[in-house]
Amino acid sequence: MHTPAGAEDPIAAIFDLSDRVAEMAPTMRRMYRYTATVVVLFIVIMAFLLLVSLAHDLFLALVALVAIAFGVIALGLLRETDRFYRAYVERQRSIKLLQDAEPSPKIPEGPTPVQRLARYLAQSNPKIAAYLSSHPDSLRYRVELPGKGGTFGFDLLLVAPGDRMYQYFGSGDPGFAVLARAGPDSPTVQDLDRFAQELRAVARKLPAKVSRAILLRPHAGPLPEAVYDYAIGHPIELGESRIAVEIVTEQADGTYDFIPHVLGVP
Repeated sequence: MHTPAGAEDPIAAIFDLSDRVAEMAPTMRRMYRYTATVVVLFIVIMAFLLLVSLAHDLFLALVALVAIAFGVIALGLLRETDRFYRAYVERQRSIKLLQDAEPSPKIPEGPTPVQRLARYLAQSNPKIAAYLSSHPDSLRYRVELPGKGGTFGFDLLLVAPGDRMYQYFGSGDPGFAVLARAGPDSPTVQDLDRFAQELRAVARKLPAKVSRAILLRPHAGPLPEAVYDYAIGHPIELGESRIAVEIVTEQADGTYDFIPHVLGVP
């Protein structure tokens, strides 16, 4: 009697299958672009046919109008399919990062907790490291940012501005922004909620999409269950995006504790 494939270690088999699907991402993207181009050309041709036939053949014009409607529906379904697959690939990327991540990230050397956090972000994220190597002035400490209702202080700000299309029209490369604040050793739900409100207030003034919001605890202390539940289950709504309030704690053994553990962002 043969054991079905994957029965020995079903979890590993599921991950392997997910990896194989994610590897098809470039092919799926090409298929989407080619198919979308064909559908758009079809809609353009039908629109031209509709204009030409309006004065001569109403039946043909009606057929062209129906064809345009079906083309628009097909294009919408294509976009939804592409959006789903991109979300799947992003989810798989997060799973892979979690699998490969160090269980207990070491705290790097540095004179202050905020500077140590900045060094950790650069060491653990190639995108941040690459940007900082060419734009070291993009990292700032103890900044006051304007926002709705006043100005708000943050202990760390890292901004990689989005392109012109994003800054003027909200589409295109959004860049990324990371904000952090040194919080109390035992934060309350009110502390997290105030941090989220102030972040929403300044987010629209930044030239990049806010990717990470970190509340840093320099010393490990008891974390109330309500605070844990808030951090896990109450993401910050920033327009069309949602990000978690990350509680990052420096522990006595020289490692970081993350609630939640956000990987691969930006």
